[in-house]
Amino acid sequence: MKITSSIEYATRLMVALARAYGRRPVRAERLADSESAPADYVNQLLLRLRRAGLVVSHRGTGGGYSLSRPPAEVSIGAVARAVQGRVFEGVCKKYEAGEKDCRHQGGCSISPVWRRLSDLVERYCESVSLADILRESDASGGRLVATFDTLPAGKN
Repeated sequence: MKITSSIEYATRLMVALARAYGRRPVRAERLADSESAPADYVNQLLLRLRRAGLVVSHRGTGGGYSLSRPPAEVSIGAVARAVQGRVFEGVCKKYEAGEKDCRHQGGCSISPVWRRLSDLVERYCESVSLADILRESDASGGRLVATFDTLPAGKN
């Protein structure tokens, strides 16, 4: 259970674009500088985000990138899927394609736990928008933290 650098940087890029929403497009070089990331890497991520329909590229002198829709309509789950294909790969998912064999198929007592965890992570990431992240960065103790407070006592 690890957040990859692709997901982290793509989310950072999207938050930067959310801050600029409704204004001029942001150049890829400026995004790379603001996140201290190699320009080639940023361009690769922006290409994936554009292919997923999350950003729009603008050509010309005032060109750059902008969000394709308001920040409230873009979830971090959508960002993760755009750059990685999945938000969270459950333990059992790697065996479903038939590439590997699990010795516990058909009688695994913990697979429901991994499926539930995967569902929780997926739902949480879908519930958090770029607008939520912007609000959270402006004020402490917001909705993102409160979401985890709804877990049963002693479980978080």
